[in-house]
Amino acid sequence: MFRPLFLFFLFITTALQGQFILNGEAVQTDNSCYRLTRPVNGAAGSIWNPDKIDLNKSFEVVMDIYLGCKDEDGADGIVFGLQPVSTSIGTAGGGIGFQGITPSLGIEFDTWQNFSLSDPEYDHIAVIRQGDLNHSTANNLAGPVQASATNTNIEDCNFHSLRVSWDAGAKKLTIYFDCEPRLVADIDMVNEIFGGDPEVFWGFTSATGAANNLHQVCFNYTTFLDQIPDVVMCPGGQVQLRATGGRSYSWSPAEGLSNPNIANPIASPARTTTYTVEARDACGIPFYDEVRVEVAGDPVFFDLGPDTAICEGQMLLLDAFSSNSTYEWNTGQTGARLPVTQAGQYAVTVTKTDTFCIAEDFIEVGLIPLPRANLGEDTTLCEGQSLQLRSTFPEGESLWQDGSVADTFLVRASGRYELAVSNECGAASDAINVSIESCSEVYIPNAFSPNEDGRNDRFYLCDGGDVQAVKTFSIFDRWGNQVFLRTNILPNSPQDGWDGNFKGRPMNSGVYLYYAEILFRDGHSEVRSGDVTLLR
Repeated sequence: MFRPLFLFFLFITTALQGQFILNGEAVQTDNSCYRLTRPVNGAAGSIWNPDKIDLNKSFEVVMDIYLGCKDEDGADGIVFGLQPVSTSIGTAGGGIGFQGITPSLGIEFDTWQNFSLSDPEYDHIAVIRQGDLNHSTANNLAGPVQASATNTNIEDCNFHSLRVSWDAGAKKLTIYFDCEPRLVADIDMVNEIFGGDPEVFWGFTSATGAANNLHQVCFNYTTFLDQIPDVVMCPGGQVQLRATGGRSYSWSPAEGLSNPNIANPIASPARTTTYTVEARDACGIPFYDEVRVEVAGDPVFFDLGPDTAICEGQMLLLDAFSSNSTYEWNTGQTGARLPVTQAGQYAVTVTKTDTFCIAEDFIEVGLIPLPRANLGEDTTLCEGQSLQLRSTFPEGESLWQDGSVADTFLVRASGRYELAVSNECGAASDAINVSIESCSEVYIPNAFSPNEDGRNDRFYLCDGGDVQAVKTFSIFDRWGNQVFLRTNILPNSPQDGWDGNFKGRPMNSGVYLYYAEILFRDGHSEVRSGDVTLLR
């Protein structure tokens, strides 16, 4: 799974770009994710934040970690580490890039079983110090325990949720894996590990040796990085608070917020207010942050107006002019006025350069299409057929030639049919001529003279385009004997007609009966029968 970084925004997006020192194989794959190693042997990668944290203060780190797809031949894992030494350390091999770092505290997520280090048979979590991964020494502070509460293998091609919680007052370190608490270590980190110095670097290491895997880390929330800058808002203005990374949100106090239960409420407090947001992630774990919205400076003198709509092809000029101000639109423009020709939400941030207070305004602009009418080309129908005309502009009002106002009109007779459509932006019309005719006309002669004079020598069916096929064409003498049969032939085809012979012998002059099953172009079949006179 993938989750976006749990960050809060006030006009300027704060990303993780540039906030970590990358070493070895490590690369940033997007705004919140890092690849520590590729699935190749002998690789090492680490990321360290260049700003030290104070272990006298509690912290929360919530992320997703990916330990690859290989199980039996996959290695070696990931370590979340704390150390004051350097931001450029991390080595390859079975030490997961953390071996030998002193002083240090590490939380290892180990996917390779080194029995010489007292590793269990399952993928495990342990808390270690001084870069010592041997679980049988005094440097093993907690664990090892099975990493997943439900599966011995975490090299399963999935991201797994990880939370590291440090309670500085209680001196308690708690590790959650896939929403389950898996390990707790009671330890005085500052004094027992770091000799009384509370300031350390934090980051992640990974490594491969003779076996490998793809190792990745994606941040959701960290206490260290999620600092929201306070903002000064002009009286009468509004600003949008933006939070991401949670599944639900609750802002307090609710006063001055458009909706306290969404990620990005619009704040328009009448007085300086500090807002606190509680966001819960996929595990239901709450995280908190706050921002102070100070109301000061000159009142806001601009208003984009209420939400509105414009006609297709028209232009609406949004005006945010206020003296001694700079402007930033969500479209990228920086002028006081913005011409708008398309639908969308438009927002502007106005900063007063003399008092340095800011205000935002938002407007939703809809686009009303111009009416269009198109009934198609003039057409001809067969008798018994009908045609359903349909308005191609359902957004407006439709008016047919008979005064009806439905979206459709059923045509059953010849005539001229007209449609007019209209809305607040204009009107359009179209018309179509419809003709009704017989589609089952066929000509069958009543006599022929097979005397080889080149005229009327064969008896066959003729048409002007109505016949699609003659399924059966048969002829009988007056005693009921069949003297001719053809199937699946075309009309207007003398070679498929009767030449007056039967079994190679000329038949006598006289009256013969014919039977024809005909498929017409409108799709229906019909039987035609009668008599024909053979003349010699």
